[in-house]
Amino acid sequence: MAGKHIREALVRLLIGVAAALCITGVAYKLGFNLSSATSVHLFLVTVIALRWGFLEASVVSLLSVACLDYFFTEPLFQIYMADSRDWVALITFESVALVVSRLSNQVSQHARASELHGANLQKLYEISQGILLLDGQEPIEQQLGTLIKETFAVRGVALWNAYELRACVLGDCEVSEAQMRSIYLKEEHAGPVAETSTSRVLHSGTRAVGALVLCGHSLNDASINAIASLTAVAVERARSFSAAANAEAARQGEQLRSAILDGLAHAFKTPLTTIQTCSSGLIELDRLSGTEKRLVNLIDSEAGRLNDLTTRVLRTARADTSTLRPKRERLDVVNFVEETIREFAPQLDQHPIVFHANSHLKYLWADEQLLKLALSQIFDNAAKYGSPGSAITIDILEEEAEILLSVHNEGSFIPEHEQEKIFRRFYRSPGSNLKAPGTGIGLSVVKRVTESHHGRAWVSSDRQAGTTFFLSLPRTGNEEQA
Repeated sequence: MAGKHIREALVRLLIGVAAALCITGVAYKLGFNLSSATSVHLFLVTVIALRWGFLEASVVSLLSVACLDYFFTEPLFQIYMADSRDWVALITFESVALVVSRLSNQVSQHARASELHGANLQKLYEISQGILLLDGQEPIEQQLGTLIKETFAVRGVALWNAYELRACVLGDCEVSEAQMRSIYLKEEHAGPVAETSTSRVLHSGTRAVGALVLCGHSLNDASINAIASLTAVAVERARSFSAAANAEAARQGEQLRSAILDGLAHAFKTPLTTIQTCSSGLIELDRLSGTEKRLVNLIDSEAGRLNDLTTRVLRTARADTSTLRPKRERLDVVNFVEETIREFAPQLDQHPIVFHANSHLKYLWADEQLLKLALSQIFDNAAKYGSPGSAITIDILEEEAEILLSVHNEGSFIPEHEQEKIFRRFYRSPGSNLKAPGTGIGLSVVKRVTESHHGRAWVSSDRQAGTTFFLSLPRTGNEEQA
């Protein structure tokens, strides 16, 4: 490539020298004086500067000075000037020639730069249009790489998508997936990873979303940065569409599951009501004795329990934050929690309860049934996953802006990367089926109930200390409503 440029420069110099010599010969034959010959040579230097550049124009201007001295100043045919005015004229010519050459060259360069900038803007516009037409069902990396390669005529393109953990290499680009990951992880623009290549980290706002390598190109930094920005937008756009599609699919799936739960719960209600009515009737008749009476009492008790569980399933199926409207009432926080503990104590599977509370806690405005449903889910979770016979510790703290309830159990551990996921509807941590049965609904209900009260729910877990679930309900507005 360098040898070709040198040969082209030499050819241009030879043509310029030949043109200067021809003009000199013609001017001498026609009897031009020094002033006329100087004007013709200055025109030639200006044309060469505009067409080829400053170097060629400078060489030709020096040759022109020599020709003018030799053919048009006294003594003729000698590189010598007897008249000082001729010295001034030729020095002025050379100075003007160099200045004109420089200005002409700058004008030419600006024109070429403007033309190149306009062409790059057109190509960037084409890419932005192409991004809007990308197929969301196909891998974004392959489509983006092909679009960049064809639009900017680069030799190769490599793209790393941090969301999908995928790399795509198109064309002649000597870069490995490990190098792409390294560029992304360092989050800084690297130097060439291969000959005639440039790399960029793709950023969406302040977050790195991938890496881009362009191989075999002649693009300037501004164009490369613009390509990187558009690529980052395309990657982020594809992720957003994918997330929206997944969210819609999840929403429809939850609606179906909720409808099934609702239908099953209603189907159970009728036979349970019949069983409980019959057992209650037998008890009221008081005609049974001994074992028969104990069995009927057990049937009545368990039928009542199943009826309560079915009611909870119905409320669970309908616990949706978009439609859930708490019916707030004034609750004594300590009494409420104590009552909930007493009610669910039989279901805590022989776990002793340790309850700490500040006796000066104020009243709380909340939906008693919804809040009891949330607490019962946490109690049930602590009993199922805690170590057998270990204590369940319940604390209530009153902070400046909120009332905080915590339920701690020993023996269970939730990894940090699972702590957000367990609040998703129907999600269960890997291996949890081996410890206790469940549907993955309970904790999603806890989250929705607290959010409907403008509160929040979260979990903290340590392999040695155990797991603690937290519910917070804001105090803002409680006192005003009281």
